[in-house]
Amino acid sequence: MLPFRSITHTQVAARAITNNATMSASVDTNGADYATIIVNLSSEANTNAVGPTISLLESDDTVVTNHATITADITGDAVAAKPIVYGIDLRGRKRYLRLTVSTATATNDNHTGASADIILSRLKSGPSGTTAIVSTNGVCRFV
Repeated sequence: MLPFRSITHTQVAARAITNNATMSASVDTNGADYATIIVNLSSEANTNAVGPTISLLESDDTVVTNHATITADITGDAVAAKPIVYGIDLRGRKRYLRLTVSTATATNDNHTGASADIILSRLKSGPSGTTAIVSTNGVCRFV
């Protein structure tokens, strides 16, 4: 039996976020009862930059305009690199989650980078093997 059979992991690759830019990711939560989303922010390029706005939304379909906010937006103060973590009980929620990280419009609002990890757990049916647990060229090793 696989010890982590009841989880799946999706990684949003790290990327630089310039001023007035948005990084986004959507995930199908079908069959999961819980989601942990970790947004990894690098430090701001300038100490007077405004942190990015992080939004978490949900919808019954994948149409972007149909997504509604789950929780109030967070403006991340990323003077130093740090993670922002969401824990979401998916029971009674809509099927699709959408995460967006948007920077302000001023030139000094650049960030050196951001990434995200989306972990679905308490799955009704687990992955068939280790390759289905970690996606995006990740590594999964059981010893």
